[in-house]
Amino acid sequence: MKGEAQRGRCAEPAEHLAKYMLGPSDHNLAVESVRGPCISGPNMRVLFLFVGEPHHVFHSLPIAAELRRLAPAIDIEVATTSDSHDEQIARVRQAYPDLDVSLVRLKKPFRWLSFRGGGIGRGEKRSQTLIAALPYLRRFDAIVVPERTTTMIKPFLSGRTKLIFTPHGAGDRAITQDPRDIRFDFLLVAGKKSERRLLEAGTVRPGDYAVTGYVKFDLLSRLGSQRLSSFGNGRPTVLYAPHFRLPLSSWGIAEQVIEAFRAQDRFNLIVAPHMRLFHNAGDAAKAKWEALAEPGKIIVDLGSPKLTDMSYTTEADIYLGDVSSQVYEYLSTPRPCVFLDTHDTDWKGNPDYLFWTLGEVVSRPRDIMPAIERAADLHPAFAPLQRAAVVESCGADIEGAAERSAEAIVKFLNRGKTTSPSDRENHRQGRSSSRVVPPLRKRG
Repeated sequence: MKGEAQRGRCAEPAEHLAKYMLGPSDHNLAVESVRGPCISGPNMRVLFLFVGEPHHVFHSLPIAAELRRLAPAIDIEVATTSDSHDEQIARVRQAYPDLDVSLVRLKKPFRWLSFRGGGIGRGEKRSQTLIAALPYLRRFDAIVVPERTTTMIKPFLSGRTKLIFTPHGAGDRAITQDPRDIRFDFLLVAGKKSERRLLEAGTVRPGDYAVTGYVKFDLLSRLGSQRLSSFGNGRPTVLYAPHFRLPLSSWGIAEQVIEAFRAQDRFNLIVAPHMRLFHNAGDAAKAKWEALAEPGKIIVDLGSPKLTDMSYTTEADIYLGDVSSQVYEYLSTPRPCVFLDTHDTDWKGNPDYLFWTLGEVVSRPRDIMPAIERAADLHPAFAPLQRAAVVESCGADIEGAAERSAEAIVKFLNRGKTTSPSDRENHRQGRSSSRVVPPLRKRG
């Protein structure tokens, strides 16, 4: 069947993966395994690449599912680097049971090379993985990523390979204006707030982005998440979600926060810091904090899937935090918030702290419990501001972001191209040599 797209079986034996090696096998990366049909035809090829934190999968893979449904002529692969990524993919497949894509595991270099001594950092490991994977990555017409490290390989990709960014948060801080963003060929933007700030910063080109909403919310809708209590005692639950960057985080007073809740009996507490706070911590460091939990009253979770799958943000009655963008996931349903400023921040009027206008802000540990106790009474004044902020940050339509993102990607990839009736028939038969995506298959 020469010249025809072949799905469902690989045209080459397993050893075909060796051609993606670079140099000696113990230093370099190849495709370690493939699960699903091997791509070997002329259709447009799109890769969803995950080399960052596993929770990034929730922000990107739903787009792949919608792209498969809307444009079945596109060949889609998903590449990961860890079992943790694959576990998150399994969660997404619960929401999208018809997701049919090839799963590829990329090998990490056998030896992490460093010229600095004393080991290397997280970004350097990603960079080495990406460099070693270049022969594999050059196969694709587009690569969709939820992180920015991948921009470092942009000059080394093939001329036809487009790099597409999907955000993994919708927060307020200036981190959303990263100078690396200009290296992407196309960006998906969650809301009008980010659009304005990106344009002001000059890190996105007009016409090379689309405002599509917050993709992760589609998982919440599809999985039918309910507000299931972790305690079952009828008390309101407070979610404490400190950020991992210590110069901005309230984690320095975390133990005082926990003890304040231990000394009362009106509220439950879930301590759920950003996963990166304890990502490299040893067992002893984790055990010290986990020992502060109190059955039936205080949960200390430093690494479970609930930190990222919206279980806690759905369950909570009150949000207690600092600068994490997770607050917007919580505010998909407006509820009371209290914010901790433990760094004497000049935040009023600063767009990096827009979320601090959505609840009371306190600075001293002794003020935390009084603020929690009056949060419900103060909420009616903040609720309209919360609704407006969610619209600005995540879009007016909380559902459908993945579908809109898929449509935007197809429109971008077809920019300047046309499809004739013969092109569409050839694509349907799987024998087109064109890289044009035929008309989208609409829902229903």
